[in-house]
Amino acid sequence: MKFILTWLLLLGAVAFADAQKQGIKGTVEWIQGNQMPGPDRQPIKPAGIKREVWIYDIVSLQQVESEGVFFQNIPTRIIKKVTSNRRGKFKVKLPPGEYSLFIKEKERLFANRFDQNNRINAVKVKPGKFTRITILVDYEATY
Repeated sequence: MKFILTWLLLLGAVAFADAQKQGIKGTVEWIQGNQMPGPDRQPIKPAGIKREVWIYDIVSLQQVESEGVFFQNIPTRIIKKVTSNRRGKFKVKLPPGEYSLFIKEKERLFANRFDQNNRINAVKVKPGKFTRITILVDYEATY
């Protein structure tokens, strides 16, 4: 009986560990100012920044209230919040699925990427894999 109980606990621990081997890892970067190319202008490299990344169940533009690249009243469930480090790096474990990522900027949520179905900053997490993403916070940049 002890053997069976120990075996079941071990199997549960392995299953839990396997469930934690996927999610999203990425970088949050900031860029501002004039980004127009020119002969005497060196491109400005984005800098990693510390920000909260809010992860929601996938959501589309038609479902939210927005002001340009700022959003509010997201109707889908918030899954997690994670904070990037001072270099902008973050990693979050998530179950497989599709998510929308937003950056908390003051009292608003920022996102500037949309797919062909108008889903906001859509990221797909596959079993056993970490999806990589770079989120460029560029609302103070001009192109």
